Amino acid sequence: MIKEKRNLILMFLIGITLFYSCQDEQIELSQKENSIEQNSMFGKKLENPYSVANMKRAYENVGSDLKRGVIIKTTHYYIKFKPKNDEELDLLKQDRTLYLYDYPMDYEVPKGQVTFHDPEVPDGSPTYQYCAVPVNYKFPNVEYEILDNLYIPEELDELKSSNAFVNSIVDEALLITNNLDKNDRLKRSKWRPAGRIKLRDDYFNADRPLEGVEVRARRWFTTHTGITNSNGYYSCNGRFRRDANYSIIWERYNFEIRKSWLGRAKYDGPKKRGDWNLNITSGEQKFFATIFKAAYHYYYKNIRGLRRPPLNSFWHTQLKIRAYNEANSEVNGTHNPGRRFLGLGSAIKIYNPQNGSREIYGTVIHEMAHASHWSMDSWHYNRSDNIVAESWARGVQRELTRMVYSNYSPTYSRQRYTGIVQDMIDGTKITRSYYYFTDANPWVYSYKAYQDNVSGYTIRQIEDALIGERYWNNWRNNIKNKFSNGTENNLDAAFSYWN
Repeated sequence: MIKEKRNLILMFLIGITLFYSCQDEQIELSQKENSIEQNSMFGKKLENPYSVANMKRAYENVGSDLKRGVIIKTTHYYIKFKPKNDEELDLLKQDRTLYLYDYPMDYEVPKGQVTFHDPEVPDGSPTYQYCAVPVNYKFPNVEYEILDNLYIPEELDELKSSNAFVNSIVDEALLITNNLDKNDRLKRSKWRPAGRIKLRDDYFNADRPLEGVEVRARRWFTTHTGITNSNGYYSCNGRFRRDANYSIIWERYNFEIRKSWLGRAKYDGPKKRGDWNLNITSGEQKFFATIFKAAYHYYYKNIRGLRRPPLNSFWHTQLKIRAYNEANSEVNGTHNPGRRFLGLGSAIKIYNPQNGSREIYGTVIHEMAHASHWSMDSWHYNRSDNIVAESWARGVQRELTRMVYSNYSPTYSRQRYTGIVQDMIDGTKITRSYYYFTDANPWVYSYKAYQDNVSGYTIRQIEDALIGERYWNNWRNNIKNKFSNGTENNLDAAFSYWN
């Protein structure tokens, strides 16, 4: 198997033995009692109307003229995956056909429930993941239990034109399992989940559309999704007859925002029929959404030809961004590629939700620029001078953040967070006076004048010159050697000033 090959390679490279358990290929129903029944955080366990047993009961009760020779048999399995570590969780999430939930799908979930960690799962390990899969699904090498055999007629192609039969058998199954409330008894036409998602931007003092968000609408074991466009509108890829549970997980295929070590940042929306329109205006969700907005930009939108951050692939798991909903007087964010080893931690950490929308956005771009630098040339990045790595990230921070906030300008300091990237790009001949960095006092203000006489380099050229270089002067020389520019004779003065 692919995973076993990967483990052998990793064992050879780093001398660490990893243990993975295999599951029996024969699919059997689990007889274990679900530990969630004893957890007061959840509501009551519901009787499953879509179990094959209950669907057979419903089938016997509907009129013979509707049966049309249909045979009730297992079409899907209700699954509880048991990932042992974050690498196995990432393996599940790489399958885009799975809609994973970290809580069971046959329980009442209290309103406002955001995160859940099963009490029988040790702290520091991923909690169980629940989903429904087709009967012919090829399982990945992750331990699982089959909680129930399901019959879901709404998802069968051969029955999609048999509305009378599907409606009757589902209605009856809901009735005999006590899941049909008074509103459900009304015959209703199908509706498509849709709506608009907006985010309050305190810099513009306005609600702005939030692009790229995947909105889920779930009813029992069926999930339909839609992705917001540039105006914030979404429309899901399927329809329901009854109410559905809306939700957002703050992630896309290449990145995930976390609210705890292993807990995904989520928004649990209402259970309703009809559009769900959401304006996120404050609090923790605004922090998550602002981080998402910047990360989505770097991964999926125009970034002036720059390389993307590490992509979700065989060797590089989904980039994790931890959102700390707390103040930090020392840093706004950090990046450490070592934390993403085998997907065990969050390579990026973002702090200070009290900062403005523009400042949080810029911080996320800065830390993702580090991640992109590492992905482009990890050996040199890990050994580069701080002035090289931080000056590059500061430059990207300015360029990409200004695509959203046109007058944005980050703070600079000499000898570390320098403005060399901006100087090489903008062509503005100005005299600069910035903070001067020293070991004795890192924030002594310098009034030394400096005339910026360098211009015309592109952000991609400056990025290309980073490959294979980790020293300040070598970066400068590489820019000279790789690219022809009429102002290159002034590069020495510019690099000397900032250093």
